[in-house]
Amino acid sequence: MAKNDSFVDHLIDDPSNIPDMILLNGFEGKSALEGYTRLYLNAVLNEYYEIPQDAVLHSASGNASSAHPLPTTYLWLKADAELIRKGKSMADLKMKFLTGDIQSAQTGAPQVGPTGVLNCTQSPPVCGDTAWKGCPA
Repeated sequence: MAKNDSFVDHLIDDPSNIPDMILLNGFEGKSALEGYTRLYLNAVLNEYYEIPQDAVLHSASGNASSAHPLPTTYLWLKADAELIRKGKSMADLKMKFLTGDIQSAQTGAPQVGPTGVLNCTQSPPVCGDTAWKGCPA
């Protein structure tokens, strides 16, 4: 079988050892912090993550479509990376994504997932929107 140049090939050197990772999608931009990249979660650019550059495993450009007319970037990150979430509507929040039902059950810690909202770990179809079914008000 011919080897292709897919995102899988960039992320997985050894198929028997798949790294723990998370995937974020948004609008990539420059960070004001040295050694970081910024990923905006919405098109008005008022909420974003500051992401350590050494936590980025791979990035790929997403194509614009009729449903999402602006091109975005996909970032695969180390699952234990500490991200800083910033936004106009919230206080700065440092977070790690290696959380969830299993992890919280082991540690007793509250769940904060990719939304940055306590006990709301589901990502919406469009990042940055935290007002969708399945999450607390």
